[in-house]
Amino acid sequence: MSEQKAIYYGQVELIPGIICDGYVLNDETACLSERGTAALLEMAHPTLRSMVENWPPKYLEPFIDKGLSMVVNLIKFSANNSPFKGRNIVVYSTYAIENLIYGYALAFANDHLREHQKHIGKRAVTLMRSLIQTALDAAIKEACGFIPEIQKTAQK
Repeated sequence: MSEQKAIYYGQVELIPGIICDGYVLNDETACLSERGTAALLEMAHPTLRSMVENWPPKYLEPFIDKGLSMVVNLIKFSANNSPFKGRNIVVYSTYAIENLIYGYALAFANDHLREHQKHIGKRAVTLMRSLIQTALDAAIKEACGFIPEIQKTAQK
């Protein structure tokens, strides 16, 4: 099996003011950097890293996909426009990010988060609403032959 590489790079702004480094790997997996994932969730970077090392945290366990593995995914960056070209960086797939968003939203709704974690749950609920609307908007526009501007739709 060949080494996974990030071959495309772009800056993603799903929430105004929160810019995350986005990548597409050579197997077409879409990812965000570890720091970008933490920023998107409004979580401290060290908190995300420690949570991954002790996966799954008890407060999220009832609300996440049982098959989700949060093994650190170290990727070689070869995208020409990436400031990290030639380096190895930790990334999270959209599958892992979606599970984190969903898990935190459900944990928040079921009052399973501690006081200092509730802001992450609130962010997850906001992200769910925004991303659902964005997906619906993009799917309808694409089906109608219109080229959607997904980041602008998400920011609305």
